[in-house]
Amino acid sequence: MFKPDYKTKLFIGFLIFILNISLQSLFILHSFIYSALTALAVFFFVLGFNEKRFEKEPKRDERTDKITAYAGFLAFYITFLAIVILWQLNYFFDISIEYNMLLSGMFFGMLLIFFIARIYYNKKI
Repeated sequence: MFKPDYKTKLFIGFLIFILNISLQSLFILHSFIYSALTALAVFFFVLGFNEKRFEKEPKRDERTDKITAYAGFLAFYITFLAIVILWQLNYFFDISIEYNMLLSGMFFGMLLIFFIARIYYNKKI
């Protein structure tokens, strides 16, 4: 079975990113296709960087499960508080935010908080 190493994953991410740029310059397609290709390229970049960074540590044990659980709880908690605060701001001040912008911002914010918390807890615990 083919098991790509971190260099292969980084190269695949780079190729998808170049394909995305060339498609944007040559064709006019729906913006969702460009967003999906960018997300796929970032996915492969993150896979490659994580594999390179953690190649000396065990893949999964009780410690990494505990760190992931703490980071997931923190990401959920902060995102839930942000939703409650935005709901209250909308109730009292009648702000108008597009739902797709709000959902995408919350989703990427939650992912960012999860990765930062996982790196922080990995160094702390």
